[in-house]
Amino acid sequence: MAKAIFFFLLLSALLLSAHPPKSIELGYDAESAALSVKVLHKVSDQDRHFISRISVYSGKELLAEKTYEHQDTAAAQEEIFLFLDKPLARGTAVRVTAVCSVSGKKSADLEWD
Repeated sequence: MAKAIFFFLLLSALLLSAHPPKSIELGYDAESAALSVKVLHKVSDQDRHFISRISVYSGKELLAEKTYEHQDTAAAQEEIFLFLDKPLARGTAVRVTAVCSVSGKKSADLEWD
C-alpha cells in the first residue's frame, strides 16, 4: 500500500511540473526563405522536460520537422527552417506545432503576405 501511495505522489508531482508550450512566435523572411520559430516553454531541467519536436505544415503536407533531445535554453527552443528549394509563396498558410516531451503541444499559424 505504501508503494502505491508513493508511486501516486511521484506521478502527481511529475504531472504538475509538466506543461505544454506557452506560445510560439513565427516570422518569415522571403529573401532568405527562412521561417524562424521560437517556442516559449519555461522548464527547470532542459534534459528531462523539453520541446521534443517542431513540425511545419501547409494544410496536411509536412514541409519540415526537427526533433530534439533537450531544450536549448530554460526559457525557449528556437529553430530556423530554410525553404531554399521551394520558398513559401505569397499567401501560403503554415501551421507550426511544438510538442513537449512530457505533456502537451501548441500550434501557431502564419500566413505570409
